Amino acid sequence: MERWEVFGKRTVDDPWTSVGAVHAPDREMALLLAKESFFRHGEGVDFAVVRLSDLHVFGEREQLEFATDKTYKLQSGYTGMGDKRRRAAARAVEAGAVIDRRRPVDRRVLNPAHRSRTEA
Repeated sequence: MERWEVFGKRTVDDPWTSVGAVHAPDREMALLLAKESFFRHGEGVDFAVVRLSDLHVFGEREQLEFATDKTYKLQSGYTGMGDKRRRAAARAVEAGAVIDRRRPVDRRVLNPAHRSRTEA
């Protein structure tokens, strides 16, 4: 018997998602088994079966690699930012371009007149 992948939708607007698999000799039996196995309690609005052999997988990991260097688009491409930031801060201190006093207090937070009625 062939394996059939079962896809379903919970609501009309939902995307198709895999809900499981059934083993059946033909499409009609696969539909019946999918309905009885995964949708007999009204769990979805639509379902479909696809023969496992009809699902095509890319299969080669090398095909998913970038053809050109795009590490600048990935978060991992910014690994040196901490060092760069520390060097820039050290240069600013040497140049005397650093504000060394405390940040001013935000008086709106401390003044009750500026609070919303729900907070008071």
